[in-house]
Amino acid sequence: MTHSSSIGKRVRTHLTSSRGRLPWLATLWLAGTCSAMGLQVEPAPAGCGVPALVAPAPPEAARERLAQSQAVRGQRDIAWAWLGSPTQRYPHGALGSPIHAASLHVLARTPEAGLQERVYTLPLRRVFEDRVPRLVDMDGDGRDEIILVEADAFQGAALVVFGLRADGTGAAAGGATAALQLTELARGPSAGSAFRWLNPVGVADFDGDGQLDIASVVTPHVGGVLTLHHYRPPRLEPYARAMDVSNHRMGMLEQQLAVIVEQTGHRPTIVLPDMQLRALHALRWVAPGKWQELADPQPLPARVERLTPLAGGGCLLLANRSWWRVTQLP
Repeated sequence: MTHSSSIGKRVRTHLTSSRGRLPWLATLWLAGTCSAMGLQVEPAPAGCGVPALVAPAPPEAARERLAQSQAVRGQRDIAWAWLGSPTQRYPHGALGSPIHAASLHVLARTPEAGLQERVYTLPLRRVFEDRVPRLVDMDGDGRDEIILVEADAFQGAALVVFGLRADGTGAAAGGATAALQLTELARGPSAGSAFRWLNPVGVADFDGDGQLDIASVVTPHVGGVLTLHHYRPPRLEPYARAMDVSNHRMGMLEQQLAVIVEQTGHRPTIVLPDMQLRALHALRWVAPGKWQELADPQPLPARVERLTPLAGGGCLLLANRSWWRVTQLP
């Protein structure tokens, strides 16, 4: 069963003045800190004072990857993952360009031959409408899975999970183990029609069953729906939805506009913007199957540009180039 709720109608109207006086919320922003129940937003230095991480140089094989996409280093059976084979066969500009990837590449760690490249190529009607392969061990077996957004010319976007698995043809030459191949492991429902997109939020055990789930926002530009999925190969099964939220601005490359906050003794909380990207929600899926909004929607002085994870919350960059630290209060 899938549960859903609409939260957008409870968002406060944006800051306005009355007869030359600042409203109470604007006064709080000028004072420097604003909090509402379980969520606190306070000014921060650039990058929230956290030194920028220096990305490791990608392998030579990844130099021809899709422009403006990331090569991601893994620590388990996948050493590196990246997107390749640029194509314009699906001209949707959700990420600012009609050029998308037609293939997924990994450098696999193999016991016999060291690092070996493996490639998964999509059929002609599909592309990866994404820029970041997300490496996560979804089932705790010590192997990485790769979470990506795939787009179909007829059905639109869907979440898809890939992984390295034996090819099933038996032993390789010389008695070695069966060759590993990139394989589709699980697929979620499609967005429904061409040019309907979705943007992943992240992975956590949102319902407390001991298994990792995947969160995404379906159609973040037109009535965004936060959706939680169980990982049950060969399917990603939606089990909860919350309406009127977003984690992306149409035409922008930046995909990181939501964070997952985990606190001891509680289920994970998803902090993400409303549809206008001008307020923050803090949502938690709780028993017996409903959303709990931990704070009143938190209005912001400018549009959200980026929200990256920090311990206990996130680092928020707004369109006016101001930085704010977001903290989930106990």
